[in-house]
Amino acid sequence: MNFTTKITLLSLFVSITLFAQEPQRMDGKDSIINVISASTKGIRYVLNDTGINSELNEVGTSFFKNKYIIMSNKKRRHYETTVNEKTNTPNNNLYCVDVKENGDLSFPLLFSSVIDSKDNEGSIAFSPDEKTIFYTQENVEKDGKLELYKATLDLTSDDYWTNKTKVELNTNGYSIETPCVSPDGKKLYFASNMPGGYGNYDIYEVTINDDNTYGNPVNLGPTINTSEDEKFPNITADNKHLYFSSKGHLNIGGYDIFRSSIVNNKYLQALNLGITLNSRRDDLAFVLVSEDKGYVSTDKSGAGNFDILKFEIKHLEKSNPNFTIVEKLSQLPLPNAKVTIKNEFGDIVTQTTSDENGKIKMQLTPVSYNYITVEKEGYEPFSTNFTSENLLKNPIELAQSKPEITADAIVIENILFAFDKDVIKAESQLSLNKIIAVLNDYPEMSLTINAHTDSKGKDSYNLALSQRRAKSTVEYLISKGIAKERLTYKGYGETKPLNDCKNCTPEQDQSNRRVEFKITQK
Repeated sequence: MNFTTKITLLSLFVSITLFAQEPQRMDGKDSIINVISASTKGIRYVLNDTGINSELNEVGTSFFKNKYIIMSNKKRRHYETTVNEKTNTPNNNLYCVDVKENGDLSFPLLFSSVIDSKDNEGSIAFSPDEKTIFYTQENVEKDGKLELYKATLDLTSDDYWTNKTKVELNTNGYSIETPCVSPDGKKLYFASNMPGGYGNYDIYEVTINDDNTYGNPVNLGPTINTSEDEKFPNITADNKHLYFSSKGHLNIGGYDIFRSSIVNNKYLQALNLGITLNSRRDDLAFVLVSEDKGYVSTDKSGAGNFDILKFEIKHLEKSNPNFTIVEKLSQLPLPNAKVTIKNEFGDIVTQTTSDENGKIKMQLTPVSYNYITVEKEGYEPFSTNFTSENLLKNPIELAQSKPEITADAIVIENILFAFDKDVIKAESQLSLNKIIAVLNDYPEMSLTINAHTDSKGKDSYNLALSQRRAKSTVEYLISKGIAKERLTYKGYGETKPLNDCKNCTPEQDQSNRRVEFKITQK
């Protein structure tokens, strides 16, 4: 065999032309890798050989009867591969292998002589009850395009697979490849280069009706498909995530493996699974067999042949980024802001409160989609969504809400003081600025500032403390330009509680410790 022929033999991959390639070098590639590394921090894929790989191609597809079905163009012991007459390269066949206890794979045996053809076989998928098979075969008369077939399992038949028919979804001149059936058996996924997509190959879904007819193919849209190729869809058993391979999105090189969450039948933005799984070569055919184990096919060597590797997912510590909550205009930190982070399925991931310096620490799951809500009395609530690739802006800014003006009072959030002190906290100075704004808008308005305490401590001490706090509030308003003639104040101590309780909860004590702004003249 001469050198040219050998290279040609190594180049074939299921007639879908997935060749080893260096990624396109572009500005910012290193920064892309940095972003992907940050987004997958806390997760690591440990890859190992499966003991089945040869000098040609081995690519995994799906499981049937606890056996792993693979594609390979290597000649096997008792079976001759045919040769493509146009390219003089060996055709791809489907084989089944046993899975050993350690995840290694056994010697491949031909999957089915009945569905085998003289041309290339493509990927294969099974219905949840494993009674229907969807598979692809090359049609050499149509420029080598892959077409979709189906067959029915009949254990009473010598052939096992019967009723072999071409699925009516095929479109002349275009390929249908890498099929996948949803866990409930109601949807069929595939890759196709049919017209109307976003790029060469896009991923589509089609409804499988109860009468075994099919709906119209629906493109999964721009969160999944790009101007580049997307193939090898795979839906998790809980129907919450779609895994697939793409040359687009935030990509390291070649085909990378991505995950999209499925929420309310919509596909969220795809996220790269990271540099411990993906390489600058082609990585595809991602199959989970448990929560943290599975198989992937890769051309990491760059030699033009694919190998099947087993992987184990190691979950390291979750990312804990620090953020600061600030008031939008002044940029002053805001303590005691309530922060809630939920994942794409509505589950609470983190729930915390900002500290005295407005700091919070989030706990984020790698490769995740998050929704954050920040709430604080007297401020407009803040909410947004973000991914580990599209990071949340720091600091998080809260805009103050406008005060409520009633017939006899200006109502704002509670004014806070340091413990057992009459010094106004910085965050409460921001709140008092709302009072200043109202007084400036209504120059004839006059106020009485009434301060109250909880019932802890001596009555006389609480009375004196409340008077000092009321006075401090008035002095702050005067320092900002409000005429002292418009302001009076009084401390009531614990004599007028909102909650008259003997064993008050912390929340009840907090509501009793308050400053009120009563309108004496409009």
